[in-house]
Amino acid sequence: ANGPSGGGSVSGDNRLGRLVGFHSAASNLVGGDSNGAYDVFVWSRPGGQAGLSLKQSARPAGRLARVSVSSSGAEANGASVNPSVDGSLRSGPRCVAFQSSASNLASGDRDATSDVFVRDLGRNQTYLVSRGVGAAATNPSIDGGCRSVAFQAGGRVYTAGPRSGRVQSIGGGSNPDYSIDGTAVVWERGGGIAIRRNGRTSSLGGGNDPTVSNRTSGLWGVAYNAGGQAYLKSIGNRGPQGARRISNGCQGAQGGAGASGGVTAFGPARGIITFTQGGTNLCYFNKNTGNSDDLAHANAPITEVSTSARANFVAFTSSASNFPFDGNGGTPDVFFKHLVDGNAL
Repeated sequence: ANGPSGGGSVSGDNRLGRLVGFHSAASNLVGGDSNGAYDVFVWSRPGGQAGLSLKQSARPAGRLARVSVSSSGAEANGASVNPSVDGSLRSGPRCVAFQSSASNLASGDRDATSDVFVRDLGRNQTYLVSRGVGAAATNPSIDGGCRSVAFQAGGRVYTAGPRSGRVQSIGGGSNPDYSIDGTAVVWERGGGIAIRRNGRTSSLGGGNDPTVSNRTSGLWGVAYNAGGQAYLKSIGNRGPQGARRISNGCQGAQGGAGASGGVTAFGPARGIITFTQGGTNLCYFNKNTGNSDDLAHANAPITEVSTSARANFVAFTSSASNFPFDGNGGTPDVFFKHLVDGNAL
């Protein structure tokens, strides 16, 4: 890529992880990219070994498509970033939510204020989600079935259906995350974390950057950061049921601050949580076994970690130059890793 990339999002389709969304300012990823702005792209991971052993620089196997376009295929006249890809344990991915300052992506939007859109990959249609919201709408998170999108605008968190046109405020705050099964939303609120499930909103105490699992045996798992470490908290219908620190160090990455990178669909009981350790190391914690292990060691910070539903795949952003297949120097790139024990980057 001839420009910086980031914002990786792995689809939630069980163990498959067929799509990865990301944004990039590069103009050489697809043909006809002449808008000079950040665009949102989707990489379709090929099946078989070609989709697991990505050792070629610049362009792996599979298909790459630009999705921040209008329903007619016109490229955006403004920057588009922060994709969120759907997909669930029972259905494949078909929608990508993203934010854009473009004014030509969908009817009802004619200004440069940031809005949230959904691109339906099956219908090749682009929908305005944040319709009627005056403030800049950012940080979208879509559920696994393309039924609802959470986003922030003007200091509040909203949910909306991609095609219904109905927008609902669920509370003050920012940085929302939808569970894959659509049963819960978590977000940052007043220095802490809030969760909404079954029509009720509860406070989970201090923390930031939360992600939430599916509902499993009556519980949700919420991974978050607090005090420079990553934690997992189990939440029932009546509230929290205890927290566990997960960033206790992993092979080759002992010590240093930890930061959560996301929780899998089965977080409360036997989930896997990815986290960074010391800023430049990517690790995972297996709640079922209690073990931690390393995934990647970079010579620059690792950020924007996205984990698949079963944590067999992970995407992250880094400007590291020590990966053997990266010929982009210190330019930020999105990396995709197959989680294999004993096989760290």
